[in-house]
Amino acid sequence: MKEKRSSATIAGAGKISSGLYDRISISGAGKIDGDVDAEEIRVSGAAKIAGRTIASRLRASGSIVFNDDAEIGEAEISGSCRFKGNLKVKEINSSGAIKVSGNILGEYIKISGGLGVEGSVETDIFRMSGSFAIDQLLSADKVEIRLGGRCEVREIGGERIEVQRHAWQGGGIIFEGLARLFGRGEAELRCELIEGDEIYLEATRAETVRGKKIVIGKGCTIERVEYFESLEVDNSAVVRNKVQIKIGAKQNE
Repeated sequence: MKEKRSSATIAGAGKISSGLYDRISISGAGKIDGDVDAEEIRVSGAAKIAGRTIASRLRASGSIVFNDDAEIGEAEISGSCRFKGNLKVKEINSSGAIKVSGNILGEYIKISGGLGVEGSVETDIFRMSGSFAIDQLLSADKVEIRLGGRCEVREIGGERIEVQRHAWQGGGIIFEGLARLFGRGEAELRCELIEGDEIYLEATRAETVRGKKIVIGKGCTIERVEYFESLEVDNSAVVRNKVQIKIGAKQNE
């Protein structure tokens, strides 16, 4: 038998106890005291969840802090979210700012804004437009990055990787806030290793790029490129060492 779920609403200031919920709605300043399992959480003010969170849907247009691990089905974020543990999410669409102290495990991640992750990001599809800092690994079948500021990650691995410079014009109040949070800087990706089947890069600084088909576009500085099938390098790009890898042999250019 399914456990009965109730709903809870805060309009103003208040607290909600831990437990099972159908819907939690916070439009003021609210706190959830412990672990929570909800079908839907909506926040349009400021909220803090003290324990572990399980939610089928999250809608956040304000500010929310998760003090423990969170497992979320679908998330839409247009404010700021701070996850102090790990985040497991099926699908996330964000036009705000997200910070994660642990790792992100997902299926579809689309962010237009800012992202900070102290661990790694593993997902099927990663689409980013803005600025990010990932301390460890970014792993996805498909990686699409539109640079809106300084982007940093130790390693990127995937089947198809595409990085393009995407200039922010003007910016406005929202972008200025994200710039202060994540560091505006030049629209550039910095990475130690990029490895994939098909790779297209612009405005990228990397130590090693390795793949089957590689295009090094405008504004790139790459220390070493290792390619299996094809390599194209823009006239404005700098590649200090090119190596074609063949079965049982290496060919230096």
